[in-house]
Amino acid sequence: MRRRVYRLVLLLALILCRAAWAADEAADVAGNWQIQCQGRQGSQQGTLTLQQNGSELTGAMQSPRGSAPLSGELKGNAITMKVHIQEEQRSFALAFTGTVEGDKMSGTFQPQGGHGGHGGGHGGNGQSSRTRTATRQNGSTSQPDQTGNTN
Repeated sequence: MRRRVYRLVLLLALILCRAAWAADEAADVAGNWQIQCQGRQGSQQGTLTLQQNGSELTGAMQSPRGSAPLSGELKGNAITMKVHIQEEQRSFALAFTGTVEGDKMSGTFQPQGGHGGHGGGHGGNGQSSRTRTATRQNGSTSQPDQTGNTN
């Protein structure tokens, strides 16, 4: 009888450890995403191209203004990214925070930094967060193709 109780306790402990480990696994976000941001100048759209190595993210954001590199991190389904924007006379970053649910992301972004230039409109200091959503583009996953390469 005692042996059965020990086995049951061991089995329960293994199940709880697996559940805790699964909760910490990073979501799969590699691929192309259509992003929509609500900013001071209304709704703006772009494309995120994300590469994922475990919980680390790298990639680029393409918008009507051009392409900008990004870096970020995933913790479970919580995502943080920073897009590094360099314009002619100033540089700044957009800090994104939010969550991933399957092929959808939602959250907020806030301008940060802002060096040089005129008018300083992207300083980030004292500016409020703005909403953003993103949807993974069809056929865009990190699954290997027949040659073993990722999309």
